[in-house]
Formats: sequence, C-alpha cells, structure tokens
Amino acid sequence: MPHCQNCGFKWSWSDMIKVALKGNMPCPNCQKDQYVKSGRNFFGAFLVVMPFVLLYSYLTSDFGFSWPLAITAFAFIMTLSTVMGPFFYRLSNTKKRI
Repeated sequence: MPHCQNCGFKWSWSDMIKVALKGNMPCPNCQKDQYVKSGRNFFGAFLVVMPFVLLYSYLTSDFGFSWPLAITAFAFIMTLSTVMGPFFYRLSNTKKRI
C-alpha cells in the first residue's frame, strides 16, 4: 500500500479507494493533502480496458461469444480492478497536470 510523502504513514486500502474517487485527501496522520500520481490514472484505465478488449476480440473470433457474457466479463474485470487498484497507486504532495 502507498505511504504518505510527508510522514511515511502507510495508507489503508479503504483510504486509497476514497482518495482515488476524490482525487485528493488529507493524510490520516499528518493532515497534509495527498494526491494520486497522474500517470497511475492512465495505468489503471489500461489495466481495466485492455484485458477486456483482448479477451473479447479473441473470444468473438474463435467462439460464439454473446453480449450477456461480455457484460458479465466486463463487470468481473471492473470489480477485480477496483479491488486490486489501490495496491498500484502512488501518492504525491502536489497536484500535477497530465
């Protein structure tokens, strides 16, 4: 899990979900604002979208793959990325533009 750039406090999984949704959040220990590094947003989107696109294109080309199954697979990948995402985030003291 990520650590605060000011005091080194290790953030919890639930706090990282909150900071990912809000964009920034004060550290629970030192109260300094922390931001998710901007490059991680692209990386997170890449982790979510690319496996779905590759899996869907493979399954539609070789097998009879239906839309309900595709939606179920996408929901599974979204859930997995939400659960695993906070482990890949990095925090920063400053908000940086992409």
